[in-house]
Amino acid sequence: MKPIEKDTLILAINGLSSIVLIVVVLYFAGLQDVIKTLSEINLWYLLLSMFFLLLMDLGMSFRIKILLEELGQKVRFFDIIKSHFVGMLTADFTPARAGYFSTAAVLHYKYDVASEKAMISIFGPQIFDFVLKLVAGTAAVIYVLYRFIPPEKGWIIIIGSVVMFVTVFLMILMLFSERFLRLFHFFGRIPLCSKIYMMFERMQKNSYIIIKKTPMIIALLFFTWSAKAISWYFVAKAVGITISGFEFPEIVFYFFLQPLLTMLEFMPSPTIAGLCLSEGGSVLVYSFFGVMAAPASAFALLARFKTTAVHLPAVPEAIEALKKGKERI
Repeated sequence: MKPIEKDTLILAINGLSSIVLIVVVLYFAGLQDVIKTLSEINLWYLLLSMFFLLLMDLGMSFRIKILLEELGQKVRFFDIIKSHFVGMLTADFTPARAGYFSTAAVLHYKYDVASEKAMISIFGPQIFDFVLKLVAGTAAVIYVLYRFIPPEKGWIIIIGSVVMFVTVFLMILMLFSERFLRLFHFFGRIPLCSKIYMMFERMQKNSYIIIKKTPMIIALLFFTWSAKAISWYFVAKAVGITISGFEFPEIVFYFFLQPLLTMLEFMPSPTIAGLCLSEGGSVLVYSFFGVMAAPASAFALLARFKTTAVHLPAVPEAIEALKKGKERI
């Protein structure tokens, strides 16, 4: 019998852990109440949520197009959108949503974009994404700790904040610091790692493009952040959630909820893309504002699986890119 590959085993363990944790959350939230809430979804609000999610996708795809064109790579916008969809779909099944970088693999293998240019078009903007989520998420952490949780009990989200900060710092060093990259020069002598190391060397030679396009990246970042927040706002309305006891307009809550929960996805844990850590976090945060566990759980599950459903059309594109990738190996 063929032995189980290590990656397959890890994915299976992560998947099982995610399922167990979902069952735990649903048990405490009340499975029947969650099902009842989901059965009464306002489809109009759900469709609006999907619309704004697609606007976010367009914004993220447009910034990839801008960077690729500046790097001399001509790729149709529709092909970039398809590649982005693959990354978004893969991100739903990988720790810390790292699978989004598979967008670069699709651009390289299917659309013949140079690997370092494909990667920098994803890697560069993601630094800005993570910085924004770190700042907004940390502000949300401070607010929650100040109003609801003693600091000694908020260690989980604090750890997530620290891990995210380290991730951002390392990404910046890998993209802009030749001295830091040289620390790993020995990888250049390892067959399986040499290509990755050389790709980062080539990425650094093109990193000026990120600095040059910073104003455009930041403008698009605020557009995509807003689209995501509005999308989540309509998911909440779809399951009948109204925030009370919040000093600001209700929609502001969703500008900070997603960065806060993203920190939980960066927690080192055996789950798929932080599955159930962010769901459990949603229930906890909503409870501070008088929202019951059932609608909070329904919101969290609907927000995640709605995103997966929107990007499911990318499956054929992912399969085709995978085949082309195997042909080149």
